[in-house]
Amino acid sequence: MAASHAHSPTLSSSETIMAALLSSVPAVRLPSLVRALAADARRQRGRLAFLLLSPPHFARALARLRSMPLPAKAALLGRVLLRSLLMLLPALSPDGSHHLLRLPTPDLDAALLLVAMCDSYSPAASSASPVDWHALLVDDVVRNALSISGLGGTPWATVAPYLDAAAKCRRFADVVSEDRAVAGVGSGNKDSVGRGGASHATVLALPTAPGDGTPCAICREEMAPGRGGVCVLRPCGHRFHWPCALRWLARRNTCPCCRAELPAEDALAETRRLWRAVDRMAGDSGGCA
Repeated sequence: MAASHAHSPTLSSSETIMAALLSSVPAVRLPSLVRALAADARRQRGRLAFLLLSPPHFARALARLRSMPLPAKAALLGRVLLRSLLMLLPALSPDGSHHLLRLPTPDLDAALLLVAMCDSYSPAASSASPVDWHALLVDDVVRNALSISGLGGTPWATVAPYLDAAAKCRRFADVVSEDRAVAGVGSGNKDSVGRGGASHATVLALPTAPGDGTPCAICREEMAPGRGGVCVLRPCGHRFHWPCALRWLARRNTCPCCRAELPAEDALAETRRLWRAVDRMAGDSGGCA
C-alpha cells in the first residue's frame, strides 16, 4: 500500500497538460482559447470534407501520403500531435510564430488523411484488399459528426480532442526515439536521437546587430565594433558571427554560451523541448505537490 501511495503524485500526460493550462491561461482568457480551438477545428473539418468531396484532391493527397517512407509518416504525425499541444498551450509560442503552427497545404492535406486513417482504422473494416479509404473515411466522418461529442456545444467537447492529441506527444516521441535507437539511427552521435538543428524559420527570424568588439564564442575571433554580420540569438541575446551561428544551429538548437534552447526543426527534438516547458509550467501551478 505504501509503495502504491508513493507513486500517486505522478501526473499523467493529460493531467500535466491541464495543470500547465491552468497555470498559464487566466480564467478570463479561457473562453477566447476555446473559441480559437473551435475555429481551428472547423477549418480542419472543412478541409477534410473538401478532400473527401473532391476526388482529384483526395487522390493527390493520398498519393503523397503513400509516397512517404514510414519515418516521414511518423514525423508528419508527430508534427500534427505537437501542433495540438501548441494550440492548447499558447504560452509555448506567445507570438504565435512557431513553425509547426502553420503546415504547408500539401503537408496539411496528407496529415489530415493520415490522422483520419488512424482514427478510422479497424482490422475488420480494413480487411479488404485494397482498402477503399475514401468510403471508409466518409463513413467515419459522418458517424463522428452525428455523435454527441461531434455535435459540440460545450467547451469540453472542443478542448477534449486537442487534449487527447497533445497527451499523445510524449508517448509518441518515446516510441519514435526507441525505434530510431533500435534502427541504429545516429549511432555514436548523441545529438541525432531527439536532438538536431534549430528550426529554419527560427534561424531566419534571428535579428542582425553590429559587433561590439567581444570575441565570438564559436570561432573566438573578434566581432568588429560597428560592423554587421552578427546575429543575436533569442531568447538569451548572445551574439555570434552569422556564418558561425548558421553552422552551429544547423547541428544543434542550443546557444553555445548558455545552452538556451531554440525551437528545433526535428519534430521529436521539438516535442522533448516543449514537454520540458510543459513540465515546468505544470510544476509552477502546484499540480505536482
